[in-house]
Amino acid sequence: MGARSRRSLCAGLDIKGWSSRLVPEQIRAQQALVGVALAACREAGLPEEIVQSSGDGVLIMPPSDIDESAVIPALVSELEVALWQENRLLADGARIRLRLALTSGLVTPGPAGFNGTAVIDCFRLLDSPPVKAALDDFPRAQLAVIVSDHLYQDVIRNGFRSLSPEDFWQVRSSLPGKGFSMDAWLYVSDRAGGPAVVPSGPTSAPDAAAHAAPHVAPDASRGEDPVARSAAGPVAGPAGHVAQARALLAEARPQEAMRLLDEVSPDGREEWSALLDVRAEALMRLGEYERARLDLEELLGMRVDPVVPPGPSALLRLGRCRAALGAVQEARQTWLFLLEHRPSSVEAYLELGRLERRAGRYATAQSFLVEGLRLVRGEPRGMDPATADRLLDGFLRELAALPVLDDTEDDATV
Repeated sequence: MGARSRRSLCAGLDIKGWSSRLVPEQIRAQQALVGVALAACREAGLPEEIVQSSGDGVLIMPPSDIDESAVIPALVSELEVALWQENRLLADGARIRLRLALTSGLVTPGPAGFNGTAVIDCFRLLDSPPVKAALDDFPRAQLAVIVSDHLYQDVIRNGFRSLSPEDFWQVRSSLPGKGFSMDAWLYVSDRAGGPAVVPSGPTSAPDAAAHAAPHVAPDASRGEDPVARSAAGPVAGPAGHVAQARALLAEARPQEAMRLLDEVSPDGREEWSALLDVRAEALMRLGEYERARLDLEELLGMRVDPVVPPGPSALLRLGRCRAALGAVQEARQTWLFLLEHRPSSVEAYLELGRLERRAGRYATAQSFLVEGLRLVRGEPRGMDPATADRLLDGFLRELAALPVLDDTEDDATV
């Protein structure tokens, strides 16, 4: 009987600038690539399996029965986290930046690996000029993602989970020497420091030409209104600027929100507090966790009671910043403080459950996750259905990722 074909998601990863490294550095970069890929698979709920590898790249093919609408956003998100964790303690020259290509289709195993158009397209996309140029154009990005058009239309454009279609822009990937040309979509993990012309993904445009229209960043020197396209209306003083910045964040435009906030001169404690709140959110969206941490700590220091709004939200985000910066114990203490004063803060249970699971304290993780799930299912007042669904999905995914615990297991003293 011949090899059995199956439909699969194909995820190819490649290291930027691998061939220019010395041999010992190439080996270290390979180790980092494999570690990042396996960590991301584990946290995304996928088998920790690399099906093919080359000097500077790997191919991951999850089982055929996965939910791509959940796995693709999770894989991208966890790759960003794993990359940050890998690079944060390394010297600049040792750090790795990755390209990720995503396609799907029929694949067939062979004696030297998997075969099929989807595999070929995956590696062609991975090697195409647009995704290589993306890491040059956006020097702060550690990850550039290129997605085949059909996968984009099926998953990304519908806004599943954490990936927003507005964060992607359309490109034409071509390798004339190999007879390859395909429409695809690009995403980078951090646009800070990128070009003035930043392409934008679609909203409701019906054709590819409309999708590909670039978004030109406003230029204050030409008298352009940086929020002219925002739905929030005209700017009116510091409060108006902050409101416009919130609207821009809702439209997934954090860079423009930051440009607008840089123009604000707050007058009084409340205006300054509101500015810090919005600016911290924009900085987190841009991956500027250290600056966001400073803003959130200043914001909380201005509040008489740290658990009066916007205190709970600030504490939740402060914990996320500390976790992203590697201060895990401080993050844990922040979320525990929030729960001590606001036991109904459901997202803190999810953050603590995820943190404890990653630390291997499975019984503690389970207790946080079960309590948070109970609160979500109890439909706490003020939680909109979309948020409840998102949190429910998060709790269930985290609980599913826990190993089966022995009845006698107790990690309270770990």
